[in-house]
Amino acid sequence: MKRNLIEHLHTVAPSEKRNALEALYDHCCDDRVLEAAAELLTDPDRGVREAASHILVLCSSEKAASLTAVYISSGNIVVRNLAGDTLVRMGKPATRALLPYLDSADKDIRKFAVDLIALLPSTTAAVSKVAGHLDDPDPNVVCASIDALGSMHAEQYLQRILTLFDKLDYAKPNIVNTAAMFHNEARLQFFVEALSDEDPVVQLAAAEALSTRRDGVLLKVLLAKLETVSDLAKPVVLHSIVVLLESTDHSVEIPRSLRQHLLAMLDDSDPTYIRAAVRGLRHFIDDDVLAALVSHAGKSESVDNAILSVLRDYPENAIPVALAYSRSSGEVVRPAILIISLIQNMPGKDTSGVSTDVLDEAASFIADNFTSLDAEAKITALGVRGVFVASSAVKLIRAGLRDPESAVKSLALDLAARTGPQFFGYELQILKGDYDEEIRLAATALVLQMKPGFQDQD
Repeated sequence: MKRNLIEHLHTVAPSEKRNALEALYDHCCDDRVLEAAAELLTDPDRGVREAASHILVLCSSEKAASLTAVYISSGNIVVRNLAGDTLVRMGKPATRALLPYLDSADKDIRKFAVDLIALLPSTTAAVSKVAGHLDDPDPNVVCASIDALGSMHAEQYLQRILTLFDKLDYAKPNIVNTAAMFHNEARLQFFVEALSDEDPVVQLAAAEALSTRRDGVLLKVLLAKLETVSDLAKPVVLHSIVVLLESTDHSVEIPRSLRQHLLAMLDDSDPTYIRAAVRGLRHFIDDDVLAALVSHAGKSESVDNAILSVLRDYPENAIPVALAYSRSSGEVVRPAILIISLIQNMPGKDTSGVSTDVLDEAASFIADNFTSLDAEAKITALGVRGVFVASSAVKLIRAGLRDPESAVKSLALDLAARTGPQFFGYELQILKGDYDEEIRLAATALVLQMKPGFQDQD
């Protein structure tokens, strides 16, 4: 039966080839099956190629790896990549099978072999063989070898790699990245000096390497480099500075110039750096910084949480700034949500530090723009109405009673009942005709509690 199945592998119909290959999965390590499967890595049909690859991986023997490795020399990029993927999935048996290809006369094959070995379990022979290509005539092979030695945790070659930094300009980013993998072995000074390299990519690699360090001495160094580092590396350096300010005891005076760099980083496209900028600006709080933070709310939930974490310590300043921002920009949703969140997150809803006039203006602002908010924000706003003076709280509840959302109206009705239905006669009369039966009944019950002849004026 097995012989018949193997013969079927030479049939023209792709579906029959796939069926035959799947039927041979239980015989994956038979030499004839392996040879036939390896040949089919070049089949025109994708399904056939993937089934053949699966057989080779199921076996994962040195023979299967040797038969597969032949195809990393293919001129067909699809076949070449499939062979590489198959070898990586085989694991350890593929490492030895790839070693001969490191000596190929074709520089592209040498590089591909190095790249694949870097993804496989390392062996002493593989590490030694790859290290031999640190002086390869092709720059791409040299860079791949440096990267591979880092991936293979070949600490014994670190010093040799570092000596190449001043010799091979093209390999500097690779050298820095590999050195960063050996945190304890690579000297801090190496990365500091690399941060001054004229190549922005090298600076970026050095900045990323330094970002994992939590040495308090580094803070002064990074602050000094901030004015000369490239725009590419600057966000990473700023992020490191903020983390060091938060995580280490420091006696370094924070320069005022840091403020402007952090304000600029609020416009970065990466939320990680935006959050770092927000956290760093905690050291420079004034009305301009508060206004910048307010204007950058709404970018993402994580950024908003970072902004709120800073602003909640300054509600007496932040709320007026948010109101002023709305007046100048015409935006209402972001400032309103921010104000609601600030009030909600005050410890114990303690508003003693915020003037009554500011709170009254905030309540009016929220009530006037109530319909622009989503249901969650409306419900939250009604939940904090207790911090406002009575007249402002009533205005906010009225806005809730007039809202089209049933959940919002329902909560507003409950609050109206506790506040006193006599303040909401007009709204309750309207709600007696609401399409929602529960709301109609609740509104009717509240109207009946009011004094006869009472008519609230809007």
